[in-house]
Amino acid sequence: MKRIIAIGFLLVGTVLVGQTVADLLAQADKLHDENNYDQVFTVLKQAEQMEPDNFEVIWRLARAHFDLSDNSTDEDVISKNIYAGFDYAKRALEMDPNRAESHKWYGILVGRVGELEGTEQKIKNSYLVAEHTLKAIELDPTDDGNYHVMGRWHYTLADLSWIERTIAGLVYAEPPEASFEEARDYFQKAIDIDPSDIRNYVWLGKTYEELDDEDAAATAYKKAISLPADTDSDRILQDEARDLLEDL
Repeated sequence: MKRIIAIGFLLVGTVLVGQTVADLLAQADKLHDENNYDQVFTVLKQAEQMEPDNFEVIWRLARAHFDLSDNSTDEDVISKNIYAGFDYAKRALEMDPNRAESHKWYGILVGRVGELEGTEQKIKNSYLVAEHTLKAIELDPTDDGNYHVMGRWHYTLADLSWIERTIAGLVYAEPPEASFEEARDYFQKAIDIDPSDIRNYVWLGKTYEELDDEDAAATAYKKAISLPADTDSDRILQDEARDLLEDL
């Protein structure tokens, strides 16, 4: 009898048959912290098979698809994961609109969908990005990722070209109000919460360039380059920081 039970706990990928969804979620979070995004996705998909309507599984799958897109340079991989992630984000928001995770990943992924679909859709979706990200901040003011998103939101809209602003004028009476000063403050807030995230320094540096403060931009880029790079996304950002620093 003991031998039969032992056989029942066979490995499926990195997951033991017999684990609960709670076990799988804990494993997925550990793998996420270790930046093992492919394995995170595998574990979460098994959890989804066990409990397809579990909110904790669904919002994590939205995050998992984003992570897979964010660590790839293949346009097909990026597009596939953004749209799949957005589907999960929509489900999470419908399942529990009072959770910060729902609003965070909806805001992030609706913004990425807009970027994929062109200027007009990017501007349309920008209102949703701000609405849901600010709601996520209200529900969880300790998450640096939401402040980063709002920094990117202000930077992107403040940086619209004349042509893009003309398109925005056709979509709405005027584009959403945004400024590089607000972008700077949001990126700095993100850094105050998590001073180890490379992306915050790269985007803070870009913002300082737009504000004509090259010394502050250089300081931000140098900090980004000095930090440990744990993921492909981090390494891509550091390469960008080096290029931007050389061009100052």
